[in-house]
Amino acid sequence: MTHHKSTVEATSVTTAGLSGTEDRKLRQRRYAITQLVRVSCFVLAVALPVPLWAKLVLIVGAFTLPWMGVMAANAGPTISRNRPSAILDDRVVEPVRIAIEPGRVIDAD
Repeated sequence: MTHHKSTVEATSVTTAGLSGTEDRKLRQRRYAITQLVRVSCFVLAVALPVPLWAKLVLIVGAFTLPWMGVMAANAGPTISRNRPSAILDDRVVEPVRIAIEPGRVIDAD
């Protein structure tokens, strides 16, 4: 007997955000990218033979990116989902109305 792994992705039927683990991973990834850009700014400011104004821009970036990284990482839970949702959008769906002849009884006891 062989077991086949399903490739169908689950459909979300809730407006809940990402799970705690998913959200934490996403925020850690954002923080790591911010820190990588920060270190790059500092190394480029020291290593590149560029004008003083360019070095100052890179150094300001190296000093402000940690603050921005912390603010982004601690901004709170991420709400977006990348999975399909079974929830309809906010439009109002009108009920189906069927015209019946006058005097016709639909529900007789």
